[in-house]
Amino acid sequence: MTGRENLEQQKDLPSPGGGRQGQAAVATAFPLATEAAFEILREGGNAIDAGAAAAWALCACEPSASGLGGQTILLLRLADGKMLVIDGHSRAPAAASPCSITAQEQRIGHRATTVPSTPAVLDYAQRKYGALTPGRVMAPAIRIAEDGYAITPLQHRQARVVAGKLRGAASELFLRQGSPPPVGDIFRQPALAAALRRLATCGVEDFYRGGIARLIAEDMRAHGGLITEQDLAECVLPLEREPISVNYRDHRVFTVPPPGGGVQLLLGLQVLERLGPAAPPDIDWYEKVALTTSAVFRDREQRGSKLEDPAAFRNGCMLTGSSARLLAAEIAAGTCDRRHGPGASEEPGDTTHLSVSDRQGNVVLLTQSIQSVFGAKVAHPKLGFLYNNYLYTCPRHPHPFALARNCQPRSNAAPTLVLRNRAHTMTPLLGLGSAGSRRIISSILQVVSHVIDGNGEIADAVAAPRIHGLSSGKVWIERSASSNALIAKLRERFGKPVLKSRHSFAMGSVQALHFLSSGAVSGAADPRRDGTAIALHY
Repeated sequence: MTGRENLEQQKDLPSPGGGRQGQAAVATAFPLATEAAFEILREGGNAIDAGAAAAWALCACEPSASGLGGQTILLLRLADGKMLVIDGHSRAPAAASPCSITAQEQRIGHRATTVPSTPAVLDYAQRKYGALTPGRVMAPAIRIAEDGYAITPLQHRQARVVAGKLRGAASELFLRQGSPPPVGDIFRQPALAAALRRLATCGVEDFYRGGIARLIAEDMRAHGGLITEQDLAECVLPLEREPISVNYRDHRVFTVPPPGGGVQLLLGLQVLERLGPAAPPDIDWYEKVALTTSAVFRDREQRGSKLEDPAAFRNGCMLTGSSARLLAAEIAAGTCDRRHGPGASEEPGDTTHLSVSDRQGNVVLLTQSIQSVFGAKVAHPKLGFLYNNYLYTCPRHPHPFALARNCQPRSNAAPTLVLRNRAHTMTPLLGLGSAGSRRIISSILQVVSHVIDGNGEIADAVAAPRIHGLSSGKVWIERSASSNALIAKLRERFGKPVLKSRHSFAMGSVQALHFLSSGAVSGAADPRRDGTAIALHY
C-alpha cells in the first residue's frame, strides 16, 4: 500500500471525540477544517501548512468564532526542537481612547474592533515555516466559502441567540430574512470566497495596503468606525517571542506570554500542585480546580496585573512561585474565598483552537478569535467577514492593557505544549488549546491534570465533565459531575453552584494532541463544539 493510499484509508476514521493513533494528528473545532489540514498534509505540506489551511478554513466554516476580522496566536515546536510564539495579538486604531469610544461602543459595533491580525499572522507563519505556496494552503477555505456547508445544530443555536443583535451587513450575511439558517441549510459565502481568492492571488499585502484595505477603511468611515488606511498600513508583522514556562509535577509546561492568558494558566497549575495531591474525578480535585481558577482570576483583577506587565516578558521568563504559594495558602486557610471580585457572570466569549502535528516532529498550536460570539455583531458587506470586538477587553482605567491609541487588548488565548522531563530529555506529551474566554484557562488546566494526575487518555480527558470557579466567588459545573457530595462540598466555599448542561458550550472547547511514549500521536476534539480529530499514518 502506498503512503497516499494509507492516508486515504485513515481519512475515513475521524470521530467527534478523537482519532486513532498515528504518526501525526489533527484536531480542530469543525470537520471541514480538520479535512483541510488533512488535505494539505496529504499533498506534502508540513504541520505549519496544515495548521494555516485549517485556520483559513475555520474563517469560512466557523465564522462566529474567528475570521479575517480577528486575531491569531501560535505556539510552534519545530522539528529541530526549537519553540517559539508567533504573537498576533491585534492593536487598537490610532484614534482609540476612552474619549472616542463609549463603554457601549467597546462591546458592539464598528468602534469595538482592533486592526485585524489574522491574515498577516497566517501568511507570515506559513511563508516562513511552511513548505507549500500560500495559494495552495488557502484553497480549501475558498472552496468551503464558495460551495457552502450544512448548518449544524450548534451554529443554528448560536445564530438564534444573537439574531437580534446582528446589525446591517452581519444580519444580511448570516441570517435568512432576519432568522437563523435552519439546521442542514447549505450556507454559502460568495463575498468571503471572493475576498479569500483575492488574498490568494494578490497576496495578504492587499488586506493592509491594497484594494481590500481601501474597502475596509471606506466601510469604517461609513459606519463611524475608527480604523483608517493608515492603521491598516501600519499593521506590523507578528512578533516571534519565547514562550513562558513552569514545571508541573515532572513535566514542563510552555505557553504564551501576555497579553495572552498564559500567565493565568501557569499560575493555576502551580497553585493546583501546591494544594496537595488530588486526581480527577475525585470531589476534592473538582473543589481544588474551582478554587484555583477563581483565585487566579480574582488575583489578576485585584493585584494590579503586575504579573502581566508586558515589559517582564519581552524575552520570555520563568514565573516565580511566590504568587502561587500565597494563593495556595489563602485557599487552604479559606481567606481567599472572602475576597470576591465583581459580578457573578462572565462574558460567553468565542474563539477557536486547532492542534496539528506532522511526522517530521513539527507541532502547531493555534488559537484565533473575534472575541465575542459573532464578534462586534457587524460585518463588511463586500468582503463577507465579521469584525472583532476586542476593544471590549480593554479597561477604561490605568492598566497595562488600557483602552488607548495602539493598545493591545488582553486575551485568554493560551496554546500550550507539555513536555515530559525525564532522564534529562524533554519530549512532547500534550499539545492543546481551548476556546471559551476565561474557561480557556480552566479547561486546559483540567485536561492537563486529567492526563498527568489521572493518567487518562486524551479523548476521555477532553470529554470529562468540567468545573469553573469565577472571580466573583461563584462556581459553574457541568451537571454530569454534580454528585450530591460534590454539591455539598462546593456550597461550603462558593454558595449554590450554577449547573450547566452536559458538554456545555459555555465551558470551553479543547482541541488536543497526545504524544505517546510509543512514538504514536492521538488527537481529540471537544464534544462541546462540532470538531473532529484525525490520526494519520504515512
